[in-house]
Amino acid sequence: MSWEKELSRRLLCVIPLSKKCIKYVKEPEHAEEELLTRKVLLSLAKKVCEKREPVKLREIVDDLYNSVNKREMDVVRLLIKKTLISSGIVEKLYVGKKDVRYLPLAYRFQETRKVHSSSGQIIREPIGPIVEIPREHFPIHSEALQLVMCKTSLDSVLNRLADDFGNRKISETLYHTMRTEYEGLMEDVRERLKDYGELVKLLRLIH
Repeated sequence: MSWEKELSRRLLCVIPLSKKCIKYVKEPEHAEEELLTRKVLLSLAKKVCEKREPVKLREIVDDLYNSVNKREMDVVRLLIKKTLISSGIVEKLYVGKKDVRYLPLAYRFQETRKVHSSSGQIIREPIGPIVEIPREHFPIHSEALQLVMCKTSLDSVLNRLADDFGNRKISETLYHTMRTEYEGLMEDVRERLKDYGELVKLLRLIH
């Protein structure tokens, strides 16, 4: 099973978190203040980004400590259960009968507080900016990246073609033939990129 589409969907989500839980994803003011919980989350995100699928506890522990032993496994397992899963930041998945893995529920979060509306309902009110897991750990869909690179290359080719024709380096016939060919390729790329429109816009993959 390919998880890339599901991961792309999770990149677009913004999950509301309480003041207590937002600290698990926020970067601390001082490096020495970083919580083990956040380190675990970043290791999870890093491994998911590398593998493009949910990862096992062992992989997270190995990334954190460069080794794996039962005590470290138990500590990280409990920490994930008591903080990241209970906060709605990470999901525990049963991929097989004895195959337990983990996956971030989202990569962007926003602190919220409960307030009473005029109608007496309790609603969540956003506080401050959206907090992200570092973008180097974003599992951006490989096809989206390939299409963005293709579009950038085709833009460059079409611009160069126009310059060469303007400077009389190529004939009008050759110019129109090549332009038609490359514009056809560009149209195909643009059409396929529509499937990733929100992701491309969010990450500003095309300027």
